[in-house]
Amino acid sequence: MEKKQIGLKLSAVALAVLLASCGGGGSDGYYNQQSSGSTGSSTNPNTGEAVKSLNASAIQLKDLNGNSTAVITAEGVTATVKVTDQSGNGVSGAIVTFTSTGGVTFGSSNGAVVTNANGEATISVTPENLSSTGAYKISAGAEYDGNTATAKDAVFSLQSLNVVLSNISAAAASLSSGASTNITLKTLNQNSDAQNNVTVNFTASCGTFDPASVISSNQGNVITSYKAIAANGDLCEGPVVVTASSPSSSSSVTTTLNIAAVAADSLVYTTTNDVNLGIKSSGSAASSSIEFTLYANGVPARDKDVEVSLEKAPNDLHFVTLNNRATQTLKSDSKGKIVVNLYPGNIPGPVEIKATLVASPTVSAISKGVKVSSGRVTQEGVSLSVSKQSLRTDIDGDVATIVARMRDRTGNPVPKDTVISFVSEGGKVDSNCMTDDNGVCSVTLTTQNPRPLDNRVTVLAYVEGDKDYKDIDGDNLYTAGTDILTENIGDFFRDDDENTLYTVGEFLYKKAAGALQCLSTKPTPTPLIVQPNIPNTCDNNLSGVLRQQILFAFAHDTPTYVWGSGFDSNGFITSGSGNFSFQVFGNSQKTVPMPSQTQISVEVKDNTNSNNLACEAVIRAGSVPVPNAMNLLTPSTFANTGNSLVNYTVRLTGCAAGDDVKVISSVPGGKSVTSWLDIK
Repeated sequence: MEKKQIGLKLSAVALAVLLASCGGGGSDGYYNQQSSGSTGSSTNPNTGEAVKSLNASAIQLKDLNGNSTAVITAEGVTATVKVTDQSGNGVSGAIVTFTSTGGVTFGSSNGAVVTNANGEATISVTPENLSSTGAYKISAGAEYDGNTATAKDAVFSLQSLNVVLSNISAAAASLSSGASTNITLKTLNQNSDAQNNVTVNFTASCGTFDPASVISSNQGNVITSYKAIAANGDLCEGPVVVTASSPSSSSSVTTTLNIAAVAADSLVYTTTNDVNLGIKSSGSAASSSIEFTLYANGVPARDKDVEVSLEKAPNDLHFVTLNNRATQTLKSDSKGKIVVNLYPGNIPGPVEIKATLVASPTVSAISKGVKVSSGRVTQEGVSLSVSKQSLRTDIDGDVATIVARMRDRTGNPVPKDTVISFVSEGGKVDSNCMTDDNGVCSVTLTTQNPRPLDNRVTVLAYVEGDKDYKDIDGDNLYTAGTDILTENIGDFFRDDDENTLYTVGEFLYKKAAGALQCLSTKPTPTPLIVQPNIPNTCDNNLSGVLRQQILFAFAHDTPTYVWGSGFDSNGFITSGSGNFSFQVFGNSQKTVPMPSQTQISVEVKDNTNSNNLACEAVIRAGSVPVPNAMNLLTPSTFANTGNSLVNYTVRLTGCAAGDDVKVISSVPGGKSVTSWLDIK
């Protein structure tokens, strides 16, 4: 009996739709059978009589059983208006437009339909929201070839429908974790008949739906797909309650699914970068961590026991907790991750950690790219190099690059971002730089004021690090009283006057708290000009501020010559065949060479061709050109050191008095100066 009633009501719905579409009634517009000629009149297609006026009946609302009603529920109603001419005959092809004060939706997109052969226009009316209530009215207006008529309004009320959710079930009540199944139910009205157009929402204690909201159709049927994976990606397991509810229903329905326990099937080492741990005393972070991820069917698996063990590591490395080296069992977190803390000691070496699933020992993974290597920079591990060492002082902005390379006691690069600082006697130097992954960084020295009078510029670099020591007990760890500091250092200064002693006014760095003598156990101690130190400020601690000093020349473009052997007291070359020597300085005080890359050359012109011998000159000794890197770490008696940076020797052959001899100094980007010499 229930099925027959449903069938009858569906037939009534189908009839209403058929009536709405008959004669173009379902169209958004209308088709006028009367030609719009110049007669200015139209005829009724049903009678042929001229239509002089239109009449529109009152709007009739009928439920799906064809009964008149003033109540609209979720089932909806039909609204009908009949259009007639002045003789009472129905007019087909007239357009009727329905409007409402709210709460409902009409069966056409613009609320307009065309009358059928009987002059009737019918349209479906449904609630916009099944839970809406209140009183409204529907209005309608008819129009046919310029003639219009207005129907009497229909007043109605919206009544919410108490939908019943029935027969909820799952295609499979037992699922593996991460699997899917379909959930179905039916929506019924208060008479237990199928009810379409009802919104049903699905939720679950764990899992997701696709879609999570469904509108019933086709005999009130609802279907959605459930997946046993939570919205955050976690796998579901155990009993899961699925709940279906609707804003049109006063109650919800549930069904229970049984999800099998998560069966993890793979472990992956998921730390993306290599882990380079600093040794315990390196000044780097005292610990680090690596991670593994546990998966089941490609989805992270949580709350599973994983055993972690040391496979390979220095014998003073600890893991999981400080001072632990024993195998430990950890649980995977909500994202399937197992995080293993690492605590390095003072011995460098590779590290391998193995993770094994307790429930399935064949599921395991080993860490890769983990090592203990980086320590603090050591006293002998600081190396400075320069792009050039003699700059042009006659201009602002000539630049030299200073590169600092630093390593730890075992020869590995110091930790990334180790800071080394710089101070300069003259010009401008960058205050500091931070090392890259290779323990390297650089700064620039630029010519500008102030410019020292002797044209020699002292640059001092310093960095926190460790003093060098002899590891007597072989534990790779400094122990005061057992191990021996090879070159103890304390406070220091920038030695601007190059006398290896602190002079008031020079840059002073005071940090050491000691009062011991600063002794060296090296056979050849580092010169104080390279590693300045203030006596009696040392202690027996390993930590110290390492320092290294380098000197630069701020040289002029104009050379200063000093003529040496092969010249007489009047400055004449004494012989046209033989050697003569000279010096070339970059300042009148004769304390620096010419700017780096200056070309020193000698040219001759044979004006005499004496004894048919051609006059030739060759530089036999001297820097051609002036080098970029040079040894300037000497006191200011630079001119008396026999330094090859400024000393040149020329051999003349076949020359005689009257021949031209000239020495040329050419500075890149600067001056080219020629000095003429005479042969006696």
